[in-house]
Amino acid sequence: MNWLLLLNALYFLFGATMYVGTMWVLKFFLYPTWESLARDNVDMHFGIPTRAATKFFTIVVPVMFISGGILVWSEWGTVRVIPAIICLLGIIVLTWVGQGIIIPINVRIRGGDFADDAELRSLLKRWMMLNDIRFYVSTLTWAAMVWLLVDRGRLLESYA
Repeated sequence: MNWLLLLNALYFLFGATMYVGTMWVLKFFLYPTWESLARDNVDMHFGIPTRAATKFFTIVVPVMFISGGILVWSEWGTVRVIPAIICLLGIIVLTWVGQGIIIPINVRIRGGDFADDAELRSLLKRWMMLNDIRFYVSTLTWAAMVWLLVDRGRLLESYA
């Protein structure tokens, strides 16, 4: 049973790492280049990557909901339930912002549903602002998962 709980925790860490990594790449490497996107190049630099990310996270995230629930259940009654709850709430917020608010903007941008390049840039700025929320929440979620694993494994003590 313990090895299953470890696999569960490692799966959540995998998903959280992929999520936070994606958000950090967006914020620090892709956002600066998107100021120059236009109707003729938006699919190459926005459409293709967002479709690929949506496809990937549509597989990974639902399992993270189950995994997060197992984390909370397995840590119930210990202080580690706090980071476990942060992890579960984090993936819920990330999904709500992503699916509920960002995906409709993705659909508009990828579908060319904007009047001109100025409206495209306005949509992209809103998209970036919303993804900044996911940047911070994914960072908190990842840090909570690392906190849980470090505490559970008594890793700080092993470096003393």
